[in-house]
Amino acid sequence: MPRSHASPWWLHVFILLIISVLAAWVVNVNRPNPLPWWGDFATQKSEKTVQSGIAVLTPAQAISTLKAGTSQFVDARDPDEFSTGHIPGALNISADSLALGQADISGLAKDRPFIIYCGSVSCDKSDELAKALKSLGFTNLSIMPEGFEGWQAAGGPVEAK
Repeated sequence: MPRSHASPWWLHVFILLIISVLAAWVVNVNRPNPLPWWGDFATQKSEKTVQSGIAVLTPAQAISTLKAGTSQFVDARDPDEFSTGHIPGALNISADSLALGQADISGLAKDRPFIIYCGSVSCDKSDELAKALKSLGFTNLSIMPEGFEGWQAAGGPVEAK
């Protein structure tokens, strides 16, 4: 009986894996905000935020600021997420609602300290909102990169609507 020259199954799997990794790399490299492949995401996000000229606060620093009452917190998450729980006294302004003119920011002092957060370190909504507010002339902006998850993990108080 003649022997078949078919490739082993594992070779096909290996080639498919290599093609998939290369495709993922090409897509990630061409994204406006490429995802980091390794490392501490919170640190990388903080460095990126600082490079854009916006300050960064840890959840512990933000809790102290809330207790002192010196800043206005802004939750950049969607209203549904906001209603399940947020930092006490936080405003809910998303970058999308701001871009669409649905967020009323006319009564906000542009030099007041604002601390912007979203859901977690993997969420870019706080970065987007901070950049949008900065372009509108807001001058005292900070981001808490760990987001609401980091706030809760640090023992910060939570308010639900």
